[in-house]
Amino acid sequence: NLEMKYLTLILLISSSVIYADQKEFKEGDEFLAKKYEALALYFYKADATRVNIARDLNYDLHNFMTYASVDSRDIYKIRKGDKFVLTESFRDGDIFEVNLDSSRTYREKYFVLSKDLKNSSIDLVTEES
Repeated sequence: NLEMKYLTLILLISSSVIYADQKEFKEGDEFLAKKYEALALYFYKADATRVNIARDLNYDLHNFMTYASVDSRDIYKIRKGDKFVLTESFRDGDIFEVNLDSSRTYREKYFVLSKDLKNSSIDLVTEES
């Protein structure tokens, strides 16, 4: 029984160590691209939602292209000097609406997947407390 207690303790500690490094974002966080980023901002929430669901369900290439493909004209790629702020969270923080500050586009509102944000090297400028 003592062995089970140690095993349980080890599992609890290891899971907290594994999840401690994950980035969590919230509304009000501001980001600045100091270099070109392969981070996609979607024009429409529906496009971001379809891509997010397809990734969660691990669609194969055919199903992804059929159900979750997004027209490239409806995607904005972050470039050096672009700044954006997370304004609203959807689907339990999986998707964020962002306000983009960029001289390269007239559009201001976009949507970003938090998984993409976590995997990017874009810099967090401020955190709203």
